[in-house]
Amino acid sequence: MAQFLRTATPMGDWRSFKFTHAQSGVTMKLGYLYLIQETVGVLLLDIQYGSDGCKLDSEITIGDEGVLIYHAEKIMVYKNTGTGESFLPGDKVYWSGTAGDPVTPTWATGYYWIGIATEPAGESATLVEIDLKGDKATIGA
Repeated sequence: MAQFLRTATPMGDWRSFKFTHAQSGVTMKLGYLYLIQETVGVLLLDIQYGSDGCKLDSEITIGDEGVLIYHAEKIMVYKNTGTGESFLPGDKVYWSGTAGDPVTPTWATGYYWIGIATEPAGESATLVEIDLKGDKATIGA
């Protein structure tokens, strides 16, 4: 399941860093959660258009540059659906560490605690607004 930014930029206070993609054979996509070194964040790319006016791919491969948003006061990310899981404001948000996996309010072994929910999200909601603290992400509950 893809992760993506719901808006062009996150709302409120946000922080990022530029990095060069260094994983051979891995394509990184706009809006997915990634682990860069020891920091969890959402990939942000410049919107670029080709000479034909069409939007270019929203992904990078080895050697390309990207921007990782690792701290965002409010950002929309995909959540688990069809599992009976819902979020209330203040609930902890966990992520498996696997690119593209949705977030969950339920901790499992090896999951990263990446922030808190800032808005409610029901069982059938596909997105949840969170306060992302990827620079302080820790494995554990």
